[in-house]
Amino acid sequence: MKSMERLSKIRCGSSGIPAFRPWPLAALLVALLLAGSFSPAVAGNPHSAFYSASNDRIFWFIHASDIHVGTRGSTDSTNLQWLVTTAKNTINPSFIVVTGDMTDSTDGNILGYPNGPYQAEWDQYKGIVDPNVTSSTYYDLPGNHEAYNDQYFAYYLANSVQGRAMGRTQHSWTRSLWFGEYHFLGVNTADNTGDSFSILPPYFGDHAGLDSTELAFITSELQAHPSAALTLVFGHHPLAATGSSTDTYVYYGRDEFVGLMNGNGASLYGYGHTHDSGESFYTAGMTEGVFYFNVSALGKDSPNQYTVTAIDCNGIASVTQTVNTWPVVLITAPMDRYLGGTVNPFAYSVSKAPANPIRALVFDTAAVSQVQYRIDSAGSWFPMQRAATGNPSYPHLWEAAWNASALAAGEHTIEVQATGSTVRTDTVRVNVQAAATGDFTGDCDVDGSDLVILIANTSLMDLATFAQNFGKSVCP
Repeated sequence: MKSMERLSKIRCGSSGIPAFRPWPLAALLVALLLAGSFSPAVAGNPHSAFYSASNDRIFWFIHASDIHVGTRGSTDSTNLQWLVTTAKNTINPSFIVVTGDMTDSTDGNILGYPNGPYQAEWDQYKGIVDPNVTSSTYYDLPGNHEAYNDQYFAYYLANSVQGRAMGRTQHSWTRSLWFGEYHFLGVNTADNTGDSFSILPPYFGDHAGLDSTELAFITSELQAHPSAALTLVFGHHPLAATGSSTDTYVYYGRDEFVGLMNGNGASLYGYGHTHDSGESFYTAGMTEGVFYFNVSALGKDSPNQYTVTAIDCNGIASVTQTVNTWPVVLITAPMDRYLGGTVNPFAYSVSKAPANPIRALVFDTAAVSQVQYRIDSAGSWFPMQRAATGNPSYPHLWEAAWNASALAAGEHTIEVQATGSTVRTDTVRVNVQAAATGDFTGDCDVDGSDLVILIANTSLMDLATFAQNFGKSVCP
C-alpha cells in the first residue's frame, strides 16, 4: 500500500623501559575475560564500527521493494529488468534483497483491485529474473500482495526465486569474508489468514504480523549466528503506524520480534510497503534501537527508487536513488553521525589527525572522470583517488587522506562530489574530537564496547594508552 505521508595498536616503549604499568593492563584483560565468560552470545554487535585506514573491509548490497509486476500502466517490468541487468552489472552488489510485493495480484484490472494471485504475473516475473540472478544473490521476500487469497503462499513458494530454492517464506543468509561474518535475515510479515483485499479499515485485508512458527524460525536463525559481526533484518511492513491510516504495519508478534532484534544485536530493519523512502531510528521497546530504513516502490508510484547500503569496517552507510539516475555516490567512511536522521549510538568520532581517511563508492554506467571532497561545504575541493586495481572494491572505491588537525573539535560535514554521467554528491556529518582517546564508538566514554573493537583491530591504538583512558569520559 501507499503511504500518504513521508516518514518524515600496541605501542613499544623505550628499550628496557616498560611502556605501561602492569596492573591497569592486567585489570583490563581480566575485565574482558569476565565479560566473555558471563555475557550471552549475540548475533551481532552494532557498536563494532571503527574508523580505520584499512580500505579492504567493504562490501555492499541493493535493497528494493514493491515491484508490482502486473500493475496497469506502471513501469513495473521495465524497472525490474533494469534492476537485475543494468543496476546489478554496474553496481555489482554482493546481493539484492527485495522486500515484497513482487507481483501486483491485479492482472492489470482498471480498478487496481488485487483479486489474484495470477500465474501470468508470476510468469512475467520469472521471465525477467531467472536469466539474470541466482538464489545466492537475489532474495525476494513475501509482501501483502503475495498473501491475498493465498493463505499458504503457494504462488510465492512455486514462483519466487527463494520460494523455489528454499521451499519456505522466510530466509537467512550470510556473507563470510576474511574480516568477518555478516548475517542477513528476511522475515515474512504478511498476513497469514489468506484474506482478500478490502477497502475497509483498519487492516484492508492485510492483518500483518509474525506468528509463533515465524518467530521460532527468527529465534533459531539469530541464535545460529553468534559470531556475526553485524545482523541486518528485512521485512515487508513497517513495525509501527506511519501516520497514514492506509498503511498497515506489523500488528501481532511485533513486540516479540523487536525483543529478538534487541537481544541479538541487530543493527538494521529495512522494509518497503509504504511506497515511500525514509531513514529513521527505531527505538520502541529497545535498549538503543536499530536503523529503520524504508525504501520506495521500485515499480509502482513515483519516484521509483532503490537503496544501496554499504558496510565499511562494520560501519553502515546508505543512499537511496531514483531508477536510472547516475552516478550513485556513497560515502562509506567516516560513518555518518546522523544516519537514521538523528545522532545514532553506533557512529564513531574521528580525531584531529593530519591524515584521516575518506572513502566513497561511486557507480556509473559512464566513465567517472573526477571525484573530490570538501569540508563544511566551503573552501577548496580536494581530489580523491581511485583505489588500486588490486583492491577488492576496484574500480568503485575512491579515497583520500583528510587533514583534520586544524579543525575545531565538534561537528563537521564531509561532502564528496563525483563527475560522471552527471554531477552528484553525498554528504555526511561527523564529530571531530581533540585526540585519539580510545572512544572508537563515539559515545564519549572509553568502555567495554571500545575494547571489543580494539581487540578485533589492534592497529587502532596501543593497548597501554587505551588502558590509561579506560573508564574515562573523553568528550569536552
